[in-house]
Amino acid sequence: MSEINGKRGVLARAFDILGCFTEGMAERSVADICAATDLPPATVHRMLATLSEHGAIERTGRGRYRLGPRLWRLGHGVPDIRLLRDCARPALVDLHASTRLPVALATCEGDRLHIIDKIAGRGTVRVWEQLGSPMLDEHPAGLALLAWSGDPDRRPASRPLRSEEQFAWRQKLAQIRQLGFAHSPTGAQHTSPLVWAAAPVFAEDQSVDTCVMIGGRRGQHPPASLGRLARTTARDISAGLRSGADDAPFSRTHA
Repeated sequence: MSEINGKRGVLARAFDILGCFTEGMAERSVADICAATDLPPATVHRMLATLSEHGAIERTGRGRYRLGPRLWRLGHGVPDIRLLRDCARPALVDLHASTRLPVALATCEGDRLHIIDKIAGRGTVRVWEQLGSPMLDEHPAGLALLAWSGDPDRRPASRPLRSEEQFAWRQKLAQIRQLGFAHSPTGAQHTSPLVWAAAPVFAEDQSVDTCVMIGGRRGQHPPASLGRLARTTARDISAGLRSGADDAPFSRTHA
């Protein structure tokens, strides 16, 4: 029994270390990993050596590490992920080609937004750096995921919401579901130069784990217009997931 528990502990530590690389940081130092996992440096060094040996982690130099290509290959071999990629990528490419705006497929990692795939020109690299991994309730893409999560009381927050706040929160999610998309707030009080919109992608069982998001510039790209583009693209991806076929109907992506 102790041997089984020991193996389980090793696996848990390995996944704790791998999980450090999915929180908005592509590279991590040993010190970063120790701080995130509360593991001692000797254990982290030993685990990194083993993970590197099997291709799950690779060293980039100066004591920094990143996820290895073997994990990428394994992840893309999962049937649901492969189908999502095959359905979503052409639609995202079409959306970017017609708008020249940054577009992405996003999901959640815990209470934070996580980008699965993105299409953008070289001039918009900083857009993704500025985005980072915001809390779900701080970004339209996160709000889109929360609106269709099936749990109207779930809101990432540093404190419990009061009853009147709960009502306003539920009303906000209901409005997003009615529109079919979420978008950045408008009004003179909002001065951020970037605006975003996002719409849910429905799996075959009608669950929502991902969304299409598109970004633009405030004053140049109306958020609601971006939302309609995201909604149409998300619907096409959803249709592809339902059919499970390679000939998913992408012809209406920007209608």
